[in-house]
Amino acid sequence: MNTKILYVLVSDGSDCYAEQLMLSLTSLRRHCPGAEVCVLTDNATMDALPSRGGSGKTLLALPDRWIVADPGADLPKHFRSRILKTEMREHIQGDFLYIDTDTIVLGPLDAIDDVSFPLALCLDHHCALRDIAVKKDIAAHCRQVGFDITEDDTYFNSGVIFARDCPEVRDFFRSWKEKYLAGRERGIKEDQPSLAWVVAEKPIAGRLDEAWNCQLPYGVRYMKDALIFHYFAAGQDGSRLFLFNRTDVLEEIKRSGEITGEADAVLDDPFKGISPLSYLSSTEDFSFFTTRRYRDLRKL
Repeated sequence: MNTKILYVLVSDGSDCYAEQLMLSLTSLRRHCPGAEVCVLTDNATMDALPSRGGSGKTLLALPDRWIVADPGADLPKHFRSRILKTEMREHIQGDFLYIDTDTIVLGPLDAIDDVSFPLALCLDHHCALRDIAVKKDIAAHCRQVGFDITEDDTYFNSGVIFARDCPEVRDFFRSWKEKYLAGRERGIKEDQPSLAWVVAEKPIAGRLDEAWNCQLPYGVRYMKDALIFHYFAAGQDGSRLFLFNRTDVLEEIKRSGEITGEADAVLDDPFKGISPLSYLSSTEDFSFFTTRRYRDLRKL
């Protein structure tokens, strides 16, 4: 494949983002052995990796290239990560496919070379904004950023992004970074509200097939054919739906620097990572699960 694979990593010893990246990269190498892989990181993360534990040393050897930038060491970790994400078009030459670290690659990604759009992503929650249970929260965040989103606007998930190396995409990313920084000043940490604003202003983005970013728990119907499985690091409302949401599993990988047993099997079959006692809910039930009442009841 001609398209480069790009990850962004900002991490320290208190989290497991590097271990998630190690899992994703290992699965990528199995299914796309010839892909050129780059990791964009910051100085603090790069300096700490050699002493992180077993996973740090293993991870350093997995990409073809590390790209080190300086978004500001005094900034919070989450802020540094989002800055690098919104400016990643500046740090790499050629077309790239950006992939979040909390993912598993399940098949060859060569077909990404044939995408006709200059920029392409999957819908958030695999559906139109009007059908998302938390659409009111999304709309509120967008308004806080400065964008009055409507149900007819497109709301993409930023976990997988195909980006060609062309002037209009570079301009898109510059605008995304500007709007993200402005939104951050207004208290919005997420990058998707600002992304939605740029998508509306600069309509160059197309839709990727759902297989390119199969989002758990919303995309169960796409899991069988998924190319990239996005399990979300934080889980859903604190749940442990997926094996890699478990801190003990990631901490063992951090210590040993190895992926073995159950964790290794999940890299080839994500169904094996789903909790043995799970419950599927439809739109009506899920709408209740996203309410404040449900969250309060669950705490009790």
